[in-house]
Amino acid sequence: MLYEIMKTIAFDIMLGGRFVCTMRMPFCPLFPLTTEEIQSFVESKRPSLRGKDYKIAF
Repeated sequence: MLYEIMKTIAFDIMLGGRFVCTMRMPFCPLFPLTTEEIQSFVESKRPSLRGKDYKIAF
């Protein structure tokens, strides 16, 4: 039943004004996403971005 509620959000990662990748993150619309959750998801999937000034574009 939980998988029926889950949705996917897609966003682009930009580093220094250049496109790095598009990521898709599952989330539950019942609970709002925080910037810390999105940042930790990005850095867990792309450890090379850890500590760098990347931008998230929706």
